[in-house]
Amino acid sequence: MDGDVVDLSNLQRQVIHFTPDVGKPKVESAKEKIQQINPDVKVITYHEFFTAANAADIIRDYDFVIDGTDNFPVKFLINDACVMAGKPFSHGGILRFEGQTLTYVPGSACYRCLFHAPPPPNAVPTCSQAGVLGAIAGMLGTIQAAEALKYITGVGDLLTNRLLTFNAKTMRFREVNTPHNANCPVCGNHPVVTELVDYEQAVCDISNRK
Repeated sequence: MDGDVVDLSNLQRQVIHFTPDVGKPKVESAKEKIQQINPDVKVITYHEFFTAANAADIIRDYDFVIDGTDNFPVKFLINDACVMAGKPFSHGGILRFEGQTLTYVPGSACYRCLFHAPPPPNAVPTCSQAGVLGAIAGMLGTIQAAEALKYITGVGDLLTNRLLTFNAKTMRFREVNTPHNANCPVCGNHPVVTELVDYEQAVCDISNRK
């Protein structure tokens, strides 16, 4: 699912797209490559952005959701939609040389158990502002794909109640225990987030940061 088209700047990390695909809808470009690898794979494309209006309908028919987005508003929306629908999902985030991921299943800690709300303006730069090493997207995406396969096959231990972070500059991985938060605003004992909301993207002007 993606409402965007392929841009030249995407190619260093979104390796499913090639130079001739520039200007083509990302979902169509990705579908073509997947079906070239295996024409028997059924690919359903959504050339639109994930919003509060379509979130519930989009995730309804799927067993597992992978968050590959690059902005906080949609990450919180994916979390809330999956929690409310009881859908397992894999969260992932990257910036510069760092990545983080966790897996949610009903009853475990969700994204909001750790981060209650999107950051305020000028708190965190976006990937386009701060940059990201292309290989980081591949490292994190592979981990998320493994989590999806583990969930579907019932093999191994998922990254539930654990936040896995890594720094590619030092190539160090760290695991942080993240137990379910009874005060979580969406999955806690007394939730206050009871409907899906489109949050505004908080832009960080890194030119003013010292």
